[in-house]
Order: sequence, then structure tokens, then C-alpha cells
Amino acid sequence: MFGISLSGCGGSGGGHPAPDPPGPGAVKELTIYTDLPTKGPAGARRRSAQALDIERGARLALEQWHGRVSYGRRGRGGTYRVKLKDLNDANPATGDYSQDLTTANAQSASADSTTVAYIGDYDSAATALSLQALSQNGILQVSPWSPYIGFTDANPADGKGDPARFYPPSGEQSFARVAPSDLVEAQATVGFMRTLGVTRLYVLGDVSVFDAAIAQLVANDAPTVGITVVGLQPSIDTQTNTQPQGYAQIAASVAAQRPDAVLLGGAPGVGAMALWRELHAMAPQAMLFAPSTLATPAFLQAIATPAGRCTTLKGGSAPCRSAATATYVTSPFLQRNQYPRAAGAVFRAFRRRFKQTPSVLALYGYSAMEDILSAIRKAGRHATDRATLLRVFFHHLGLIRGAIGSYTIDGRGDSSLRTFDGYRVSARGGLELLRELSVP
Repeated sequence: MFGISLSGCGGSGGGHPAPDPPGPGAVKELTIYTDLPTKGPAGARRRSAQALDIERGARLALEQWHGRVSYGRRGRGGTYRVKLKDLNDANPATGDYSQDLTTANAQSASADSTTVAYIGDYDSAATALSLQALSQNGILQVSPWSPYIGFTDANPADGKGDPARFYPPSGEQSFARVAPSDLVEAQATVGFMRTLGVTRLYVLGDVSVFDAAIAQLVANDAPTVGITVVGLQPSIDTQTNTQPQGYAQIAASVAAQRPDAVLLGGAPGVGAMALWRELHAMAPQAMLFAPSTLATPAFLQAIATPAGRCTTLKGGSAPCRSAATATYVTSPFLQRNQYPRAAGAVFRAFRRRFKQTPSVLALYGYSAMEDILSAIRKAGRHATDRATLLRVFFHHLGLIRGAIGSYTIDGRGDSSLRTFDGYRVSARGGLELLRELSVP
């Protein structure tokens, strides 16, 4: 069937006996879970709304399939009834993902015998928790983002033991993403820097490998386009140090190298915000580059608002200035008019169904669901065998022409999409598009 050898497929990916495949005309129930931070506090309203757009995008796609996947020839095929269960992993105090909730949600989905796929998580650090629980039972996991390269590829920028530590001893791949990885974004960022005339770059990395990996990737790629890396400082703890003056020594060491650009690979917390302000105070002429993992709405608003006191070049203290207009962002999430015509149909259907205009992130939840349902259809009566469904998804989906563009997903789980947008941050913390960035 569809070029797939089904011999030896009697067991599921997690080593449990495969359920009996439904016979001709049979209807069997399958479940797809989403796990996203959809119910945060009022202060995280925008983040919660974006997460809800992803979940609703997935729900819209399933509804357009009428909650069913039919396969095979008439009279000889069958039908699956597919349910969507949406889970929330938001920390009620912050709106960011909760480690405990993310782990518990993944374990709950993994224990459900009807589960065939899981859409999530959004942040890479959250995926690091859910992936280990889901992969042990061979459950297909499709993220709308989670760009950390260590989930899919052995790379020098990976954390120790990645990606093998996320998977069972068999090493069977079960994670994929529909957005490009950090590896591709690093190339786009370096290209963006080159168009802006960057020649001397200083690179900083956080202690979290999931956010810092892109820093090492950018440092590796920069020399290939003629950019000199004048400094590389990893393992900066922005998690516990939240005061601008606490970063004076780091900022001074950066300024001493006279870079015309600085990039930070880090988590978008108050520590990163404080470091950003101090960097701008010490090196006011340098362009500051924020990868997409760092450039959240809360981060951009914070660096646009003067707050706290920073260290001057002479070692004194002065009010921190806005660093917004010195900041540049690369993002895989494009402007609405940059997506194909199919995206417009999704936006219109979303507005009719949910009575609101979605962000472009809805397209990524929609596409994740579409890809999963297509794999179920291709696997046919064997879709209840998780190992077979994984093989279909990673090796037999072919070219996908959808709402986010035309792309493939390779055997490691990486999307072939390679287009980014390069932005400058406005004085008010918004994003102003400078150019589209296409990675060869």
C-alpha cells in the first residue's frame, strides 16, 4: 500500500501489541491531542491568544475533514472517526508553559490507547519534556514550531546526547515540525546581517541549550559570509540574574571588541531584557539581533520601554534607554500576504468559525493537523499501528502543498521551508518588515 512494506509491522513503536486493524467498512475511533499554553493570566493575553490560534487552526482542519478519515476503495476501505482533545500547559501565574503540566499532559496522551498523534509543544524546552514521554510509545508528535535542532539532527550545537536521549533505544524517530529549524534560521540570520553591513559580530548564549543553540550555529555560519566573530560567550545565566548592573561586566567585554552587531541566543525572560538594555548602554552603535525564540511580544515591549538603571561607558550609572530601534529580528512566521492563496481560504474559514481574525500561527496548527490526517489516510487500515503511521509520515507524505507553502518533511522530521522575514523593531516594540530572507 502506497509503496510501504507492511511485513513485520505487528508491533507498535512502543513495543505494545498493535491493535487489530479495522476491516472493510469498519469505523474505529482515533484521538489527536494538542498541548499548548492557551489559558494564561491577563498579563500573557497575547501569548495565550496565539496559542489558542494554533489549537483552533488544528480544530478547523479536522472539522473540514468532518472528523473522519476514509481510506481505500469504495466497498473495500474503511473510516476512522477522529477526535481532538485540547490540553493546556500554561503556568497560571506566568502564561509560559509549566514543566509539571507539560509532562503530565504528555503522559496522559501517551497512556491513551486511542492516541495516534500529538500536536505540540510550541516552545522547544516544553517539547524536550513531552517528547520523551510520547516517543516511548511511538506516538507521532508534530510541533507548530519548537526549532531546537537537537530534536532532529546530531549537530555540534546540540546538547550532550541529543537527539538520541529523546527517543527509545530503537532510535525510532517520532518528532517533526512544520516550521524551519534553528539550523535554517541561523543561515537566514547571517544572511540578514550581511545585507545590513555587519562585519564584526559578538555572540552570546544562555545556559538553556534549547534557546542558545542558535547562537553557536550563527557563530559557525558567520565566517562563511565574511563576518568576523570577535567574541563568543556561552552559558550566561539570565534565569537568576535580573538586574541590568549585573551584566555590566559582560556588556563591557562585548563593547571592548567594538562589534557592529551582537546576537543573543537566550530565553525571553527578565534577565535577557536586563542584559539587552545593558548591551545597548555599553555599545550604543551596535545592532542587536534577537532570534525568533527570544523575540516574543513581551520581550519586545520591555526593551522598548526605558526601565531601571544601566552602567555607562565610564562606569557610572544612568537610566536605561530604549533598545528597541537598535534591535533586529528574524522570524519564520511571515506576513499574511506572503503565504499562498490557500492561506486566505483558511483565514476566511477561521473567521467564520470562531468569529475573530487569527494570527498567522493558526496556519501552523492547521497544517500540522492536515499532515497528520493525510498520513492516516495513506496508512489506511494500518494507521492504528503506530510504527506504520510513523513510517508513512516520515517517508511517504511526499510534497505537501498547503496553507504555509509547498514543503516536504524529511526522515528526521525537518520541514523543507526556508523562508524568513527580517524585521527591525519600532520605537514602540512592534515589528517593521525590512526584507524577506530566503535560504538557498
